Amino acid sequence: MGSCVYHVAHRGMLQSMAQTGRNVELPNFTQALYDARELAMERMQTEAQALTAEGIVGVKLNETSHGWGSHTIEFFALGTAIVPREGHDEAIEPPTPVLDLS
Repeated sequence: MGSCVYHVAHRGMLQSMAQTGRNVELPNFTQALYDARELAMERMQTEAQALTAEGIVGVKLNETSHGWGSHTIEFFALGTAIVPREGHDEAIEPPTPVLDLS
């Protein structure tokens, strides 16, 4: 499990006014999303490594905005660490990656 709550910076008044009514990318917000997602996944991976896991399967990544922080987002990464059992030498087959597009 990994979690990251990230603050998204305010846009400047001049920048907001210049882009009013236009569809444009918000680079600060985009970068915050990438950074928060990466931190959540890194924290999940760190926990799996502490268990001497060989991998993580069934990963779910959720993004949430909270009412208590108007400019915050939370990424929550949850997965199952694959840890070999003691006394069993059979190799664990690599999982088949699946990307759910729904």
